[in-house]
Amino acid sequence: MWFGGNFKPEGKHALIVGASQGVGAELGYNLFKRNCSVTLVARSQDKLKSHVEKIKGLKDSNSELTGEVEYRVCNASSYESCAELWNNLLEDKKDPDFIFCCTGGSTPKLFADLTKEDLQLGITTNYTVSLNVIHSGFKQILESNRGVPRAEFKKRHVILFSSVVSFYPFIGYAQYAPLKSAVQSLSLILRQELGPFNYRVSCVFPGSFQSEGYDEEEKTKPKITKEIEGPSKPIPVEICADMVVSQLDKGYDTITTDFIGWLLGCSVLGTLPRSWGILQVFVSLIFSIIGPIANLVVYKSVLDFFKKRDAEEDDGNGRATNKKSD
Repeated sequence: MWFGGNFKPEGKHALIVGASQGVGAELGYNLFKRNCSVTLVARSQDKLKSHVEKIKGLKDSNSELTGEVEYRVCNASSYESCAELWNNLLEDKKDPDFIFCCTGGSTPKLFADLTKEDLQLGITTNYTVSLNVIHSGFKQILESNRGVPRAEFKKRHVILFSSVVSFYPFIGYAQYAPLKSAVQSLSLILRQELGPFNYRVSCVFPGSFQSEGYDEEEKTKPKITKEIEGPSKPIPVEICADMVVSQLDKGYDTITTDFIGWLLGCSVLGTLPRSWGILQVFVSLIFSIIGPIANLVVYKSVLDFFKKRDAEEDDGNGRATNKKSD
C-alpha cells in the first residue's frame, strides 16, 4: 500500500485483454456494474459477442448503469495486431484508463511429456501477449503525447496477471510457472519505467479459480502435481474477480486471491509492493527457516513418485521378477 493509489473505475474506461472467458470475462461484468466502460479483447469473436450481449442486458435491466461496452477481436500474440488495436482505440478517442492483461493458460505435464507446441504456447500465452499489449500501447501513447510534459500525462493503470506458482514453482508447471515469473519481473520494471509517465502498475497472483481453463488443466495434470497442490478447491471465478477489484480499491499493487497465495508471497518478497508489509517480514523470516525443509519434503515426494512409476512400468513389461531375482 506504500506505493498504491486509488482505484475508481466509475466513469472510466477499461481495456481487458483475454476477456473471452475466465477472470477476464468476469472482470468485464464486474467493472461494468461499477459504471466503468469496458472494451473486451480476445481472438474469439463469438465468445466476445456473447459477453457483450449479456453485459448490455445488465444495462437494459438497470437504468443506473451508464457505462458502454464493446469488443475488439485481436490476436495479441502478434505485435502488429496489438499495435493496430491501440491505433484504432486512440483514433476512436477510447484511450483506456485501465489495461488488464488477463491472458494465461497452463498445460500441466511432466517436463519430458511436453511437446514443442506446448512450450511455445506457454511462452506466447503467458508472457508474450502481455509484453506486446503494454509495449505497443506505451509506444503509441508516447507518440500521441509528443511534446507533453511527463507530469501532464493522463493517469493510467496497468494490471498484469501472474500466478501464485511464480512464488513457488514445482513439478508439472515447467510450461507455465517460469513465464508467470517473467510477468512478475516485468511488473517491477514497468513500475520504474512507466511510473514517471503517470502509470500505476499492479500485479495479480491468483490461485486456482473455476473456469474453462481450469477444467482443461485438470485433464493433463500429473498425479504428483495434484498431491503437492493438496486438496484445496478452486474458488468461483466471480469471487476471484471481486477480490482483485476489492484489493485494487484498497491500494494494493501485489494482489493474491487466497491466504495460501499471500503466505507463499511472503517467501519471495524481494522488491514486490507489500500488503500487510510488517507482518510479511516476520512470515518471511519463518519461511527462511522452514523453506529448505519444505523443499526436502517435496523433493522426496517427487522421488517416490518416479520410483513408483518405474516399478509400475517394470511390472507392465514383465521385468519386475527378473529385477527381484537379481
